[in-house]
Amino acid sequence: MKRRTFNQLAGMAGIGAFLGRGAASSAISFEPQSQPEPSGRGIADRYLLGAAYYPEWWPSSDWEIDFREMRDLGINTVRMGEFAWAIFEPSPGQFVFDWLDRALDVAHRYGISAVLATPTASVPPWLYQLHPDVLSGNDIGAYTYGGRKGYNTNSPNYLAASASITTALAEHYGHHPVVIGWQLDNEPGYPPQEYDPVSEQAFQQWLEKRYGSLDALNRAWNGAFWSNLYSDWSQIHIPRNSAEGGWQPAISLDYRRFYSDSFLNHLRKQAEILHAKSENQFVFTNWPAPTWSVDVFRAAQEFLDATAWDNYVSAPGLSRFQRQYIASFLSDFCRCAGPHQRFLCAEQNAYVPPNASPEGLRLQAYDDLAHGAHGQLYFEWRRPLAGNEEHRPSFIKGFDGAINPAKPILEQICRELARIGPRLAHATTRSDIALLYDFANEWAQGYGGVGDRNPRYNGEMQSFYSGLKALKRNIDVVPLSADYAQYGLIVASNLRLIDDATIERLKAYVAAGGTLVLNYRAATQNTDNSMRRILAPGAFAEIAGVQSDAILDLNEYNSQAGDFDANLESGLGIQFTGSQSIFRPRTAIEALVLQGAEVLAKVHATGSLDGRPAVTRNRHGKGWVFYVGCDSSDDEFYETLARAVASACNLTPLIATPYGVEVTSRQDASTTYYFLLNLSDTAHDGIELPHPMDDLIAQKDGVTHVSLAPLDVAVLASAG
Repeated sequence: MKRRTFNQLAGMAGIGAFLGRGAASSAISFEPQSQPEPSGRGIADRYLLGAAYYPEWWPSSDWEIDFREMRDLGINTVRMGEFAWAIFEPSPGQFVFDWLDRALDVAHRYGISAVLATPTASVPPWLYQLHPDVLSGNDIGAYTYGGRKGYNTNSPNYLAASASITTALAEHYGHHPVVIGWQLDNEPGYPPQEYDPVSEQAFQQWLEKRYGSLDALNRAWNGAFWSNLYSDWSQIHIPRNSAEGGWQPAISLDYRRFYSDSFLNHLRKQAEILHAKSENQFVFTNWPAPTWSVDVFRAAQEFLDATAWDNYVSAPGLSRFQRQYIASFLSDFCRCAGPHQRFLCAEQNAYVPPNASPEGLRLQAYDDLAHGAHGQLYFEWRRPLAGNEEHRPSFIKGFDGAINPAKPILEQICRELARIGPRLAHATTRSDIALLYDFANEWAQGYGGVGDRNPRYNGEMQSFYSGLKALKRNIDVVPLSADYAQYGLIVASNLRLIDDATIERLKAYVAAGGTLVLNYRAATQNTDNSMRRILAPGAFAEIAGVQSDAILDLNEYNSQAGDFDANLESGLGIQFTGSQSIFRPRTAIEALVLQGAEVLAKVHATGSLDGRPAVTRNRHGKGWVFYVGCDSSDDEFYETLARAVASACNLTPLIATPYGVEVTSRQDASTTYYFLLNLSDTAHDGIELPHPMDDLIAQKDGVTHVSLAPLDVAVLASAG
């Protein structure tokens, strides 16, 4: 069966709906795009502006009102069905779709397309009654029925039921003219726990396949440690409540690999059914955050047509502006995850709290677009009258049907992005800076965020990303397998677990002229989580020109001291050469010994660490290696570091803008589009442009300066 592209199907479904009914005559129209379609399933020519909607919650008489208001606001897409399994299938094998058929008919009359979700994130009561193993458990015990998720991706009964409902939906809606795409499940892969007898047996089988023999497993896990030598696969358990010391690191890492494989298997089965039984419909899933648990790179490469994440970053203006870079980082991650940079924001707040400016909604919408999104689906149109989200705000402010106080901003978003979004349908982001992201390292180190005292892998990655944004350039977030040659600068934050082949590739990259940034504990572990017989920066010591003698781990120190040692931390700092600022370390400072590198920053302390190198750089071949032997709780530390790195590799801003104004770009065959996002609450007048450009929001040609109000944006177009 011939499959049309994501661009073609969304354009056909949407534009056909607009032209087919008089009721939709006032809907926004879209101009066709002349740019060539990339190979494979693409993204919609029309920018998807949507809302989650649950017709099963409301009388059918309300549907007409809701879809008409959506159309009038500028909504062109709805997402439906992700928690409707018990309604679609009230008893085994009995499928009821007439209610959704009628809802889709109403949507069609108002020119609104639909993305349907497979409803497998919450199992129906009859399935649990028949097969209790369809639910898994956590470290407390087995899940009882009643919550969402918690399903068991290792249960044959769950997988069979999931395939059955997915098949029925695909056969019924796989050719429906209003349905343009499918979401697999809902926020899959979190929390990363499946602790039950079925999963334990599956884990044992997975380990046997991975290692081949117990001797190999015992060597990898160092079973001699604590006498954990296994003589039968059945002896290996998932410890819900392990004794003193907890899981060994190698076991923990293997469990996370197993968990990811199990979830990918579940999602892949659904994707295969939908691809086989649908036409002109794309397949994606909405990761709660793409960095939390499952290998999103593999999912995007193997079976997804687009990558998506749920953007619930707090409203702009409520905290330091760098917090918005969390969204930028996760969007760049999703953009880079699959071919052709296809990604969506599948959920996003349609409101701000009353202490925040509604202008923040518009800023966040343009942040999506600036980082390559082809659409955003807000959550949600109406909040439920009962249930666990009954107090959650939505488009509708209460229960009277009136849209929330941000309605003028929401109308502006829909009006502007309906006009500007399609112009970027074939524009891609080109970057010369990359962050290397590796799930094995994340699984081994933990996914703690920026705000945690111990930020772990993701938090430190986001800190480096935030610092790099001071350079006003595009940034890719890519796996270790990426082509390094296309980048002038690569940041390999927290790259502790590493294989020899990656080491050699990175060495060759530097020798050929690339700039590499490493940080503390780099290259000190093998990919099975065991330690290499070398101190940081491990096999990179020669090209980094520096060696770590020891490390002051502040978390370990405070644990040994019995309490938080404020005196120690108040006496520690990092100071860059030529700067008066002293930055606070967050968790670690290495005692570095120079072996040819030059010092960029030193430790400021009382005691023997005072004056020791903290940040260094070293020339190797045609390139540079920067080594950061510490971390910091200060945004400015990472910004200062980024500027020092940029100076070495001659990186200049795409457009010079004031502090707090983010800059990105996208390009198609004929035009470069620049985005200026004022993340701060400071107005900036008269920002000078490098040459005349067209202001797409103001619809003015040949502008040489732009001004930005607080939380304001500009989208500029330049030929070439």
